Amino acid sequence: MSPPRYRTLDGEEVELPLAMERWVLVPRGLARFDPELAWALDYEDAPEPEDADPRLDFSAGALLVPVGRWNERAELEPNLAPCRAETSQSSRHRIASAATTATHPGRARGNDSASLTVARLAARGAALALAALAATYVLGVAAWLWSLRDGISGPHVSTGVMLIGIAVLLAWLAGVAGAGSEGAPAHGRGRTWVELAVAVARSRDDPLAILRLGLAVQVTGFAVLVLLR
Repeated sequence: MSPPRYRTLDGEEVELPLAMERWVLVPRGLARFDPELAWALDYEDAPEPEDADPRLDFSAGALLVPVGRWNERAELEPNLAPCRAETSQSSRHRIASAATTATHPGRARGNDSASLTVARLAARGAALALAALAATYVLGVAAWLWSLRDGISGPHVSTGVMLIGIAVLLAWLAGVAGAGSEGAPAHGRGRTWVELAVAVARSRDDPLAILRLGLAVQVTGFAVLVLLR
């Protein structure tokens, strides 16, 4: 069985350990750091493996992710490699693929690369569209708070409730599309400045983070204005 692999920011590939050939052990700290692995935080804790790659940090614990779920995400995320079972059927498939490639090398490579490109573009396009809508929501919150400078009235409160409804709808769409972090950890270690810079740079891939920012600004700003009035 070919083990699952993860590509680091430096371009190096590290092999992730398996449990009973059915579960992928993912470092919890890595899942918190990389948005492409944030979905793994939904799964249960696992014991720290003894023979893992030394480049992987399991000091914060591990996550037990089903191989099937890992392979589904690996089809969409370029930094993840799937875990494949080495069977006689797969061997025959590789032989047939090799024969096809030898006969029509351009066609085989073209079909594979085209399908992968289309899938990645579709996933990235959905994430960017949701991120754009989330950013529009944040701008709407800013405009709403600016409108409260002359006083708070009933229509203003109605607009605030409508903005919260939009945030809930966008969060639901992000969950359906699987864009960004699908679950937030209950507790986590503090981020370094480098990790924070990477998170900010990848914010367009995490619409839920943008929505959380907008909700925090909306609730905090409204509460401050009420207290000041």
